Amino acid sequence: MKNKILRAYLEALKEDEELDKIFPLLLRAMNFRIVSTPKHSKGMSQYGKDIVAIGKDDEGVICRWYFELKGNAAKDINDKTFNVPDGVRDSILAAKDTTYEDSSIAKFNALPIKIVFVHTGILMENTRPQFDGFIKNEFPHGGFERWDIDKLVALFAQYLFNDCLLADEESARLFKKILVLIDAPGWDTKDLDTLIDLQLASCPVDNKKRRPIAQCFAALNLLLAIIYQYAQTENNLLPAKRASDRMVLKIWAWMLRNHKECSAYYIRSFSPIVHFHLHIYNVYMNKLLPIARMKQGLYMFHNATVEKVCYPLRCYDFMNDLLYYVFSTTVFRKMDNSRKYHEEILNTIMMIIKHNPGFNMPLLDTHSITWLLLIRYVYQQEHNPKFEQEFAEWIGRMISNIILRKRKDNMLPELYSNRAELVRSLYEKSPEYQDRSSLLLTTLVEIIAWLNADEMYKIIASFIRESGVNLQIAYPIESTELEINLFEHRLNQEMSVDVNIQLPETLDEFKKQFRKKYNHIPLRTEKSIFAHLLLLAHIHYETDLFPDFLNFGFLEALK
Repeated sequence: MKNKILRAYLEALKEDEELDKIFPLLLRAMNFRIVSTPKHSKGMSQYGKDIVAIGKDDEGVICRWYFELKGNAAKDINDKTFNVPDGVRDSILAAKDTTYEDSSIAKFNALPIKIVFVHTGILMENTRPQFDGFIKNEFPHGGFERWDIDKLVALFAQYLFNDCLLADEESARLFKKILVLIDAPGWDTKDLDTLIDLQLASCPVDNKKRRPIAQCFAALNLLLAIIYQYAQTENNLLPAKRASDRMVLKIWAWMLRNHKECSAYYIRSFSPIVHFHLHIYNVYMNKLLPIARMKQGLYMFHNATVEKVCYPLRCYDFMNDLLYYVFSTTVFRKMDNSRKYHEEILNTIMMIIKHNPGFNMPLLDTHSITWLLLIRYVYQQEHNPKFEQEFAEWIGRMISNIILRKRKDNMLPELYSNRAELVRSLYEKSPEYQDRSSLLLTTLVEIIAWLNADEMYKIIASFIRESGVNLQIAYPIESTELEINLFEHRLNQEMSVDVNIQLPETLDEFKKQFRKKYNHIPLRTEKSIFAHLLLLAHIHYETDLFPDFLNFGFLEALK
Protein backbone atom coordinates (compact mmCIF):
# COMPACT_ATOMS: atom_id res chain seq x y z
CA MET A 1 0.00 0.00 0.00
CA LYS A 2 2.66 2.54 1.02
CA ASN A 3 4.71 1.86 -2.14
CA LYS A 4 1.61 2.47 -4.26
CA ILE A 5 1.04 5.79 -2.47
CA LEU A 6 4.69 6.73 -2.94
CA ARG A 7 4.71 5.80 -6.62
CA ALA A 8 1.52 7.76 -7.38
CA TYR A 9 2.90 10.75 -5.48
CA LEU A 10 6.34 10.72 -7.13
CA GLU A 11 4.92 10.25 -10.63
CA ALA A 12 2.82 13.40 -10.15
CA LEU A 13 5.73 15.62 -9.12
CA LYS A 14 6.79 18.52 -11.36
CA GLU A 15 10.44 19.35 -11.97
CA ASP A 16 10.29 23.08 -11.22
CA GLU A 17 8.19 22.78 -8.08
CA GLU A 18 7.58 19.71 -5.99
CA LEU A 19 10.43 17.49 -7.24
CA ASP A 20 13.02 20.20 -6.52
CA LYS A 21 11.62 20.51 -2.99
CA ILE A 22 11.19 16.88 -2.11
CA PHE A 23 14.36 15.26 -3.49
CA PRO A 24 16.73 17.05 -1.06
CA LEU A 25 14.71 15.50 1.79
CA LEU A 26 15.73 12.08 0.56
CA LEU A 27 19.37 13.09 0.21
CA ARG A 28 19.49 14.47 3.75
CA ALA A 29 17.90 11.27 5.08
CA MET A 30 20.62 9.34 3.19
CA ASN A 31 23.23 11.43 5.02
CA PHE A 32 24.27 13.55 2.04
CA ARG A 33 25.56 17.06 2.64
CA ILE A 34 23.79 19.35 0.16
CA VAL A 35 26.00 22.05 -1.33
CA SER A 36 23.67 23.61 -3.89
CA THR A 37 19.97 23.30 -4.83
CA PRO A 38 17.77 24.80 -7.57
CA LYS A 39 16.79 27.49 -5.08
CA HIS A 40 20.43 28.60 -4.81
CA SER A 41 20.88 28.79 -8.60
CA LYS A 42 17.49 30.15 -9.61
CA GLY A 43 17.74 32.26 -12.75
CA MET A 44 21.21 30.85 -13.62
CA SER A 45 22.29 27.99 -15.89
CA GLN A 46 22.67 24.85 -13.81
CA TYR A 47 24.65 22.86 -16.43
CA GLY A 48 22.96 19.57 -15.60
CA LYS A 49 23.47 20.06 -11.87
CA ASP A 50 20.12 20.74 -10.23
CA ILE A 51 21.58 19.58 -6.92
CA VAL A 52 25.22 19.29 -5.87
CA ALA A 53 25.97 17.22 -2.77
CA ILE A 54 28.70 15.37 -0.89
CA GLY A 55 28.21 11.77 0.16
CA LYS A 56 29.53 8.22 0.09
CA ASP A 57 29.03 5.83 -2.81
CA ASP A 58 28.28 2.11 -2.44
CA GLU A 59 31.96 1.40 -1.76
CA GLY A 60 32.13 4.00 0.99
CA VAL A 61 34.14 6.50 -1.10
CA ILE A 62 33.29 10.18 -0.43
CA CYS A 63 32.30 11.83 -3.74
CA ARG A 64 30.80 15.02 -5.06
CA TRP A 65 27.47 14.23 -6.62
CA TYR A 66 25.73 16.08 -9.45
CA PHE A 67 21.99 15.35 -9.61
CA GLU A 68 19.93 16.32 -12.64
CA LEU A 69 16.15 16.14 -11.99
CA LYS A 70 13.45 15.48 -14.58
CA GLY A 71 9.77 15.06 -13.90
CA ASN A 72 6.29 15.72 -15.22
CA ALA A 73 6.28 15.76 -19.06
CA ALA A 74 10.01 14.89 -19.21
CA LYS A 75 9.91 12.09 -16.69
CA ASP A 76 10.22 9.24 -19.25
CA ILE A 77 13.36 8.76 -21.35
CA ASN A 78 12.19 8.26 -24.94
CA ASP A 79 13.43 9.27 -28.37
CA LYS A 80 11.97 12.75 -28.01
CA THR A 81 13.11 13.61 -24.45
CA PHE A 82 16.55 12.09 -25.10
CA ASN A 83 17.35 14.05 -28.27
CA VAL A 84 15.44 17.33 -27.79
CA PRO A 85 17.61 20.44 -27.08
CA ASP A 86 18.20 20.71 -23.31
CA GLY A 87 16.85 17.20 -23.00
CA VAL A 88 18.36 14.13 -21.36
CA ARG A 89 21.45 13.91 -23.60
CA ASP A 90 22.32 17.62 -23.33
CA SER A 91 21.76 17.69 -19.54
CA ILE A 92 24.09 14.74 -18.93
CA LEU A 93 26.77 16.19 -21.21
CA ALA A 94 26.53 19.57 -19.47
CA ALA A 95 26.99 17.91 -16.09
CA LYS A 96 30.00 15.96 -17.37
CA ASP A 97 31.72 18.80 -19.24
CA THR A 98 31.18 21.68 -16.77
CA THR A 99 33.06 21.45 -13.48
CA TYR A 100 31.45 22.65 -10.26
CA GLU A 101 33.98 23.85 -7.68
CA ASP A 102 33.65 25.29 -4.18
CA SER A 103 36.87 26.39 -2.47
CA SER A 104 35.04 27.10 0.79
CA ILE A 105 34.64 23.35 1.42
CA ALA A 106 37.88 21.59 2.34
CA LYS A 107 39.07 19.10 -0.32
CA PHE A 108 35.76 19.44 -2.23
CA ASN A 109 37.42 20.22 -5.56
CA ALA A 110 39.57 17.10 -5.32
CA LEU A 111 36.68 14.67 -4.70
CA PRO A 112 35.75 12.13 -7.41
CA ILE A 113 32.59 12.98 -9.35
CA LYS A 114 29.33 11.02 -9.57
CA ILE A 115 26.64 12.13 -12.02
CA VAL A 116 23.08 10.93 -11.37
CA PHE A 117 20.15 11.40 -13.73
CA VAL A 118 16.99 11.38 -11.60
CA HIS A 119 13.60 10.97 -13.28
CA THR A 120 10.17 10.02 -12.00
CA GLY A 121 9.46 7.82 -15.01
CA ILE A 122 11.07 4.94 -16.93
CA LEU A 123 13.55 4.32 -19.74
CA MET A 124 11.48 3.27 -22.80
CA GLU A 125 12.68 0.01 -24.32
CA ASN A 126 12.95 1.41 -27.86
CA THR A 127 15.32 4.13 -26.55
CA ARG A 128 17.42 1.85 -24.34
CA PRO A 129 20.03 0.86 -26.98
CA GLN A 130 20.72 4.50 -27.85
CA PHE A 131 20.85 5.55 -24.18
CA ASP A 132 23.07 2.65 -23.07
CA GLY A 133 25.46 3.26 -25.99
CA PHE A 134 25.67 6.96 -25.11
CA ILE A 135 26.47 6.26 -21.44
CA LYS A 136 29.07 3.61 -22.38
CA ASN A 137 30.87 6.08 -24.66
CA GLU A 138 30.73 9.06 -22.29
CA PHE A 139 31.42 7.20 -19.04
CA PRO A 140 33.75 4.30 -19.96
CA HIS A 141 35.16 4.21 -16.41
CA GLY A 142 31.84 4.61 -14.57
CA GLY A 143 30.79 7.60 -12.51
CA PHE A 144 27.21 7.67 -13.82
CA GLU A 145 23.95 6.43 -12.28
CA ARG A 146 20.30 6.60 -13.32
CA TRP A 147 17.62 6.71 -10.61
CA ASP A 148 14.20 6.01 -12.14
CA ILE A 149 10.75 5.80 -10.52
CA ASP A 150 11.36 2.27 -9.17
CA LYS A 151 14.68 3.28 -7.63
CA LEU A 152 13.13 6.42 -6.09
CA VAL A 153 10.18 4.51 -4.62
CA ALA A 154 12.61 2.02 -3.05
CA LEU A 155 14.84 4.78 -1.62
CA PHE A 156 11.99 6.87 -0.23
CA ALA A 157 10.43 3.75 1.28
CA GLN A 158 13.72 2.68 2.85
CA TYR A 159 14.98 5.98 4.23
CA LEU A 160 11.81 7.88 5.05
CA PHE A 161 8.82 5.56 5.18
CA ASN A 162 10.16 2.33 6.68
CA ASP A 163 12.44 4.00 9.23
CA CYS A 164 10.34 7.04 10.09
CA LEU A 165 6.95 7.93 8.69
CA LEU A 166 5.35 4.49 8.59
CA ALA A 167 7.63 2.70 11.02
CA ASP A 168 4.72 1.28 13.05
CA GLU A 169 1.17 0.09 12.39
CA GLU A 170 -0.50 3.07 14.11
CA SER A 171 1.43 5.57 11.97
CA ALA A 172 0.50 3.66 8.82
CA ARG A 173 -3.18 3.61 9.83
CA LEU A 174 -3.25 7.33 10.60
CA PHE A 175 -1.45 8.16 7.36
CA LYS A 176 -4.00 6.28 5.24
CA LYS A 177 -6.91 7.82 7.18
CA ILE A 178 -5.55 11.36 6.68
CA LEU A 179 -5.30 10.88 2.91
CA VAL A 180 -8.82 9.43 2.70
CA LEU A 181 -10.48 12.16 4.78
CA ILE A 182 -8.38 15.22 3.86
CA ASP A 183 -11.02 16.70 1.54
CA ALA A 184 -14.01 15.72 3.69
CA PRO A 185 -16.20 18.58 5.01
CA GLY A 186 -15.22 19.54 8.54
CA TRP A 187 -11.87 17.72 8.39
CA ASP A 188 -10.06 18.25 11.66
CA THR A 189 -6.41 17.74 12.42
CA LYS A 190 -6.54 15.31 15.36
CA ASP A 191 -5.23 12.35 13.32
CA LEU A 192 -2.50 14.54 11.85
CA ASP A 193 -1.65 15.80 15.35
CA THR A 194 -1.28 12.23 16.59
CA LEU A 195 0.88 11.25 13.61
CA ILE A 196 3.16 14.26 14.09
CA ASP A 197 3.46 13.45 17.80
CA LEU A 198 4.44 9.86 16.98
CA GLN A 199 7.19 11.05 14.64
CA LEU A 200 8.54 13.60 17.13
CA ALA A 201 8.48 11.04 19.92
CA SER A 202 11.07 9.03 18.00
CA CYS A 203 13.22 12.06 17.12
CA PRO A 204 16.49 12.17 19.12
CA VAL A 205 17.16 15.16 21.36
CA ASP A 206 20.87 14.50 21.14
CA ASN A 207 22.54 16.87 18.64
CA LYS A 208 25.14 14.20 17.81
CA LYS A 209 22.54 11.81 16.32
CA ARG A 210 22.32 13.76 13.10
CA ARG A 211 21.13 11.11 10.70
CA PRO A 212 17.97 10.10 12.64
CA ILE A 213 17.25 13.80 13.29
CA ALA A 214 17.50 14.52 9.56
CA GLN A 215 15.33 11.51 8.77
CA CYS A 216 12.63 12.56 11.24
CA PHE A 217 12.35 16.12 9.92
CA ALA A 218 12.57 14.95 6.30
CA ALA A 219 9.77 12.42 6.93
CA LEU A 220 7.54 15.16 8.37
CA ASN A 221 8.29 17.35 5.35
CA LEU A 222 7.46 14.43 3.06
CA LEU A 223 4.17 13.91 4.91
CA LEU A 224 3.28 17.56 4.33
CA ALA A 225 4.28 17.32 0.68
CA ILE A 226 2.02 14.32 0.10
CA ILE A 227 -0.90 16.07 1.83
CA TYR A 228 -0.23 19.12 -0.35
CA GLN A 229 -0.24 17.05 -3.52
CA TYR A 230 -3.50 15.34 -2.55
CA ALA A 231 -5.04 18.75 -1.79
CA GLN A 232 -3.94 20.04 -5.19
CA THR A 233 -5.49 17.01 -6.87
CA GLU A 234 -8.80 17.79 -5.12
CA ASN A 235 -8.44 21.49 -6.01
CA ASN A 236 -8.81 22.42 -2.35
CA LEU A 237 -5.69 23.88 -0.74
CA LEU A 238 -7.33 24.76 2.58
CA PRO A 239 -6.57 21.35 4.21
CA ALA A 240 -2.93 21.62 3.10
CA LYS A 241 -2.66 25.12 4.58
CA ARG A 242 -4.20 23.94 7.86
CA ALA A 243 -1.93 20.89 7.92
CA SER A 244 1.16 23.05 7.37
CA ASP A 245 0.05 25.42 10.17
CA ARG A 246 -0.36 22.52 12.54
CA MET A 247 2.92 20.94 11.61
CA VAL A 248 5.16 24.00 12.07
CA LEU A 249 3.45 24.95 15.34
CA LYS A 250 3.75 21.47 16.83
CA ILE A 251 7.36 21.02 15.73
CA TRP A 252 8.35 24.41 17.13
CA ALA A 253 6.61 23.62 20.43
CA TRP A 254 8.60 20.36 20.55
CA MET A 255 11.84 22.25 19.87
CA LEU A 256 11.06 24.75 22.64
CA ARG A 257 10.19 21.96 25.08
CA ASN A 258 13.51 20.27 24.35
CA HIS A 259 15.50 23.54 24.25
CA LYS A 260 16.51 23.12 20.61
CA GLU A 261 15.44 26.58 19.41
CA CYS A 262 19.12 27.68 19.32
CA SER A 263 20.57 24.43 17.99
CA ALA A 264 21.97 25.05 14.51
CA TYR A 265 21.35 21.49 13.29
CA TYR A 266 17.72 21.37 14.44
CA ILE A 267 17.10 24.82 12.94
CA ARG A 268 18.68 23.70 9.66
CA SER A 269 16.45 20.61 9.67
CA PHE A 270 13.30 22.59 10.51
CA SER A 271 13.85 25.43 8.00
CA PRO A 272 12.83 23.42 4.87
CA ILE A 273 9.49 22.64 6.53
CA VAL A 274 8.91 26.32 7.27
CA HIS A 275 9.86 27.23 3.70
CA PHE A 276 7.43 24.63 2.36
CA HIS A 277 4.75 25.93 4.75
CA LEU A 278 5.20 29.43 3.28
CA HIS A 279 5.22 28.01 -0.26
CA ILE A 280 1.77 26.54 0.42
CA TYR A 281 0.62 29.93 1.67
CA ASN A 282 2.00 31.55 -1.47
CA VAL A 283 0.07 29.20 -3.77
CA TYR A 284 -3.07 29.50 -1.60
CA MET A 285 -3.03 33.32 -1.51
CA ASN A 286 -2.30 33.66 -5.23
CA LYS A 287 -5.27 31.42 -5.94
CA LEU A 288 -7.70 33.33 -3.70
CA LEU A 289 -6.53 36.95 -4.07
CA PRO A 290 -8.15 37.54 -7.50
CA ILE A 291 -11.44 36.25 -6.07
CA ALA A 292 -11.17 38.28 -2.86
CA ARG A 293 -10.61 41.50 -4.84
CA MET A 294 -13.97 41.08 -6.63
CA LYS A 295 -17.24 42.58 -5.40
CA GLN A 296 -18.41 40.19 -2.67
CA GLY A 297 -15.76 37.78 -3.92
CA LEU A 298 -15.60 35.93 -0.59
CA TYR A 299 -19.39 35.43 -0.51
CA MET A 300 -20.79 32.00 -1.41
CA PHE A 301 -24.24 32.19 -3.01
CA HIS A 302 -25.63 28.86 -1.81
CA ASN A 303 -27.48 29.72 1.40
CA ALA A 304 -28.20 33.33 2.35
CA THR A 305 -29.10 32.44 5.95
CA VAL A 306 -25.93 30.47 6.62
CA GLU A 307 -23.83 33.15 4.91
CA LYS A 308 -24.90 35.64 7.60
CA VAL A 309 -22.38 33.81 9.75
CA CYS A 310 -20.05 32.10 7.27
CA TYR A 311 -19.36 35.17 5.14
CA PRO A 312 -17.92 37.35 7.95
CA LEU A 313 -15.98 34.37 9.34
CA ARG A 314 -14.54 33.62 5.90
CA CYS A 315 -13.56 37.28 5.44
CA TYR A 316 -11.70 37.52 8.74
CA ASP A 317 -10.02 34.13 8.30
CA PHE A 318 -8.81 35.14 4.86
CA MET A 319 -7.46 38.49 6.09
CA ASN A 320 -5.60 36.77 8.95
CA ASP A 321 -3.99 34.41 6.44
CA LEU A 322 -3.06 37.28 4.14
CA LEU A 323 -1.55 39.40 6.92
CA TYR A 324 0.37 36.44 8.34
CA TYR A 325 1.77 35.69 4.88
CA VAL A 326 2.80 39.34 4.39
CA PHE A 327 4.52 39.48 7.80
CA SER A 328 6.22 36.11 7.23
CA THR A 329 7.58 36.85 3.79
CA THR A 330 8.94 40.27 4.74
CA VAL A 331 10.58 38.92 7.90
CA PHE A 332 11.55 35.30 7.21
CA ARG A 333 12.04 35.27 3.45
CA LYS A 334 13.01 38.95 3.19
CA MET A 335 11.10 39.41 -0.05
CA ASP A 336 10.44 42.81 -1.65
CA ASN A 337 10.42 45.31 1.22
CA SER A 338 10.14 48.53 -0.78
CA ARG A 339 7.71 51.33 -0.06
CA LYS A 340 5.94 50.64 -3.37
CA TYR A 341 5.46 46.98 -2.42
CA HIS A 342 3.85 47.86 0.93
CA GLU A 343 1.63 50.51 -0.67
CA GLU A 344 0.37 47.87 -3.11
CA ILE A 345 -0.31 45.50 -0.22
CA LEU A 346 -2.27 48.18 1.69
CA ASN A 347 -4.26 49.11 -1.42
CA THR A 348 -5.09 45.44 -1.96
CA ILE A 349 -6.16 45.00 1.66
CA MET A 350 -8.45 48.02 1.64
CA MET A 351 -9.92 46.98 -1.72
CA ILE A 352 -10.74 43.53 -0.31
CA ILE A 353 -12.33 45.09 2.80
CA LYS A 354 -14.41 47.55 0.72
CA HIS A 355 -15.54 44.89 -1.73
CA ASN A 356 -16.57 42.41 0.98
CA PRO A 357 -19.19 43.72 3.46
CA GLY A 358 -18.56 40.65 5.63
CA PHE A 359 -15.67 42.60 7.16
CA ASN A 360 -18.20 45.07 8.57
CA MET A 361 -19.66 42.47 10.94
CA PRO A 362 -17.20 41.03 13.48
CA LEU A 363 -18.88 37.98 15.02
CA LEU A 364 -16.13 36.65 17.31
CA ASP A 365 -14.40 38.49 20.11
CA THR A 366 -11.05 37.42 18.65
CA HIS A 367 -11.75 39.24 15.40
CA SER A 368 -9.89 42.07 17.12
CA ILE A 369 -6.74 40.07 16.24
CA THR A 370 -7.31 41.01 12.60
CA TRP A 371 -7.61 44.72 13.44
CA LEU A 372 -4.42 44.73 15.49
CA LEU A 373 -2.45 42.80 12.86
CA LEU A 374 -3.52 45.32 10.23
CA ILE A 375 -2.67 48.34 12.38
CA ARG A 376 0.68 46.76 13.30
CA TYR A 377 1.42 46.41 9.61
CA VAL A 378 0.53 50.05 9.02
CA TYR A 379 2.64 51.11 12.03
CA GLN A 380 5.69 49.62 10.29
CA GLN A 381 5.15 51.77 7.19
CA GLU A 382 5.40 55.48 6.58
CA HIS A 383 2.48 57.77 7.44
CA ASN A 384 -0.42 57.01 5.09
CA PRO A 385 -3.36 59.47 5.47
CA LYS A 386 -5.38 57.73 2.72
CA PHE A 387 -5.26 54.41 4.52
CA GLU A 388 -6.02 55.95 7.91
CA GLN A 389 -9.13 57.59 6.44
CA GLU A 390 -10.32 54.34 4.85
CA PHE A 391 -9.57 52.45 8.05
CA ALA A 392 -11.60 54.97 10.09
CA GLU A 393 -14.54 54.58 7.70
CA TRP A 394 -14.35 50.81 8.11
CA ILE A 395 -14.36 51.15 11.91
CA GLY A 396 -17.43 53.37 11.62
CA ARG A 397 -19.28 50.72 9.58
CA MET A 398 -18.39 48.06 12.15
CA ILE A 399 -19.65 50.17 15.05
CA SER A 400 -22.99 50.67 13.29
CA ASN A 401 -23.36 46.94 12.64
CA ILE A 402 -22.35 45.89 16.16
CA ILE A 403 -24.98 48.24 17.62
CA LEU A 404 -27.63 47.13 15.11
CA ARG A 405 -27.04 43.43 15.77
CA LYS A 406 -27.24 43.94 19.54
CA ARG A 407 -30.49 45.86 19.32
CA LYS A 408 -32.06 43.55 16.75
CA ASP A 409 -30.83 40.11 17.90
CA ASN A 410 -29.49 40.88 21.41
CA MET A 411 -26.07 39.54 20.38
CA LEU A 412 -22.53 40.85 20.61
CA PRO A 413 -19.42 39.05 19.24
CA GLU A 414 -19.06 35.62 20.89
CA LEU A 415 -16.49 35.80 23.69
CA TYR A 416 -14.81 32.37 23.36
CA SER A 417 -14.74 32.12 19.55
CA ASN A 418 -17.25 29.28 19.76
CA ARG A 419 -18.22 28.94 16.10
CA ALA A 420 -20.64 26.11 16.77
CA GLU A 421 -22.69 28.27 19.14
CA LEU A 422 -22.54 31.10 16.63
CA VAL A 423 -24.11 28.87 13.98
CA ARG A 424 -26.66 27.49 16.48
CA SER A 425 -27.71 31.05 17.24
CA LEU A 426 -28.60 31.86 13.64
CA TYR A 427 -32.33 31.63 14.34
CA GLU A 428 -32.42 32.01 18.13
CA LYS A 429 -29.72 32.94 20.59
CA SER A 430 -28.42 29.83 22.34
CA PRO A 431 -28.15 29.83 26.18
CA GLU A 432 -24.52 28.75 25.64
CA TYR A 433 -23.73 31.78 23.51
CA GLN A 434 -21.37 33.95 25.61
CA ASP A 435 -21.36 37.70 24.98
CA ARG A 436 -21.83 39.29 28.39
CA SER A 437 -18.14 40.25 28.41
CA SER A 438 -15.88 41.56 25.67
CA LEU A 439 -12.20 42.13 25.00
CA LEU A 440 -12.99 43.17 21.42
CA LEU A 441 -14.95 46.25 22.48
CA THR A 442 -12.09 47.36 24.74
CA THR A 443 -9.74 47.07 21.77
CA LEU A 444 -12.23 48.96 19.62
CA VAL A 445 -12.23 51.88 22.05
CA GLU A 446 -8.41 51.91 22.00
CA ILE A 447 -8.45 52.08 18.20
CA ILE A 448 -10.96 54.93 18.30
CA ALA A 449 -8.64 56.79 20.66
CA TRP A 450 -5.73 56.14 18.27
CA LEU A 451 -7.84 57.63 15.48
CA ASN A 452 -8.82 60.63 17.65
CA ALA A 453 -12.43 60.01 16.63
CA ASP A 454 -14.45 61.94 19.24
CA GLU A 455 -17.87 61.24 17.69
CA MET A 456 -17.17 57.52 17.38
CA TYR A 457 -16.13 57.46 21.03
CA LYS A 458 -19.38 59.13 22.14
CA ILE A 459 -21.42 56.59 20.15
CA ILE A 460 -19.57 53.46 21.31
CA ALA A 461 -19.23 54.62 24.95
CA SER A 462 -22.97 55.34 25.14
CA PHE A 463 -23.76 51.97 23.55
CA ILE A 464 -21.46 50.07 25.96
CA ARG A 465 -23.12 51.68 28.96
CA GLU A 466 -26.55 50.94 27.49
CA SER A 467 -25.73 47.27 26.78
CA GLY A 468 -24.18 46.60 30.20
CA VAL A 469 -21.37 44.55 28.64
CA ASN A 470 -18.38 43.83 30.86
CA LEU A 471 -15.26 45.31 29.24
CA GLN A 472 -12.12 43.23 29.82
CA ILE A 473 -8.38 43.10 29.18
CA ALA A 474 -6.48 39.79 29.09
CA TYR A 475 -2.88 39.38 30.27
CA PRO A 476 -0.65 36.30 29.97
CA ILE A 477 0.55 34.79 33.25
CA GLU A 478 4.30 34.32 33.23
CA SER A 479 5.40 30.71 33.64
CA THR A 480 7.96 28.26 32.27
CA GLU A 481 5.27 26.61 30.15
CA LEU A 482 3.60 29.76 28.78
CA GLU A 483 5.50 29.92 25.50
CA ILE A 484 5.23 26.18 24.85
CA ASN A 485 1.48 26.29 25.56
CA LEU A 486 1.10 29.21 23.15
CA PHE A 487 2.21 26.91 20.32
CA GLU A 488 0.12 23.94 21.46
CA HIS A 489 -3.37 25.28 22.18
CA ARG A 490 -5.53 28.32 22.81
CA LEU A 491 -4.44 30.02 26.02
CA ASN A 492 -7.16 30.07 28.67
CA GLN A 493 -5.97 29.17 32.14
CA GLU A 494 -2.67 30.82 31.23
CA MET A 495 -4.38 34.25 31.07
CA SER A 496 -5.57 36.65 33.76
CA VAL A 497 -8.33 39.17 33.10
CA ASP A 498 -9.08 42.72 34.23
CA VAL A 499 -12.87 43.15 34.35
CA ASN A 500 -15.52 45.85 34.66
CA ILE A 501 -13.54 48.53 32.88
CA GLN A 502 -15.49 51.79 33.00
CA LEU A 503 -15.44 54.36 30.22
CA PRO A 504 -15.40 58.07 31.07
CA GLU A 505 -17.68 60.53 29.29
CA THR A 506 -15.17 61.99 26.84
CA LEU A 507 -12.34 60.73 24.68
CA ASP A 508 -9.87 63.14 26.33
CA GLU A 509 -10.70 61.71 29.74
CA PHE A 510 -10.28 58.17 28.38
CA LYS A 511 -6.82 58.99 27.04
CA LYS A 512 -5.79 60.39 30.42
CA GLN A 513 -7.32 57.68 32.62
CA PHE A 514 -7.10 54.40 30.67
CA ARG A 515 -3.95 52.41 31.45
CA LYS A 516 -2.76 48.82 30.97
CA LYS A 517 -0.17 47.84 33.56
CA TYR A 518 1.98 45.08 32.10
CA ASN A 519 5.58 43.99 31.87
CA HIS A 520 6.70 42.38 28.65
CA ILE A 521 7.27 38.64 29.04
CA PRO A 522 10.38 37.70 27.03
CA LEU A 523 9.84 34.75 24.70
CA ARG A 524 12.59 32.63 23.18
CA THR A 525 10.84 32.64 19.81
CA GLU A 526 11.25 36.42 19.55
CA LYS A 527 15.03 36.01 19.22
CA SER A 528 14.85 33.23 16.62
CA ILE A 529 14.55 33.36 12.82
CA PHE A 530 11.06 31.93 13.29
CA ALA A 531 9.62 34.91 15.21
CA HIS A 532 6.72 35.14 12.72
CA LEU A 533 5.40 31.83 14.12
CA LEU A 534 4.22 33.79 17.16
CA LEU A 535 1.64 35.46 14.91
CA LEU A 536 0.62 32.11 13.49
CA ALA A 537 0.09 30.70 17.00
CA HIS A 538 -2.22 33.56 17.97
CA ILE A 539 -4.15 33.33 14.68
CA HIS A 540 -4.42 29.54 14.51
CA TYR A 541 -5.52 28.98 18.11
CA GLU A 542 -7.42 32.30 18.34
CA THR A 543 -5.49 33.43 21.39
CA ASP A 544 -5.86 37.16 22.05
CA LEU A 545 -2.72 39.11 21.25
CA PHE A 546 -0.76 40.17 24.32
CA PRO A 547 -1.26 43.79 25.49
CA ASP A 548 2.13 44.96 24.26
CA PHE A 549 1.73 43.58 20.73
CA LEU A 550 0.59 47.03 19.67
CA ASN A 551 1.04 49.91 22.07
CA PHE A 552 -1.50 52.69 21.56
CA GLY A 553 0.16 54.67 24.33
CA PHE A 554 -1.82 53.20 27.24
CA LEU A 555 0.78 50.67 28.35
CA GLU A 556 2.58 51.16 31.66
CA ALA A 557 5.18 48.85 33.15
CA LEU A 558 4.28 47.15 36.39
CA LYS A 559 6.18 48.40 39.42
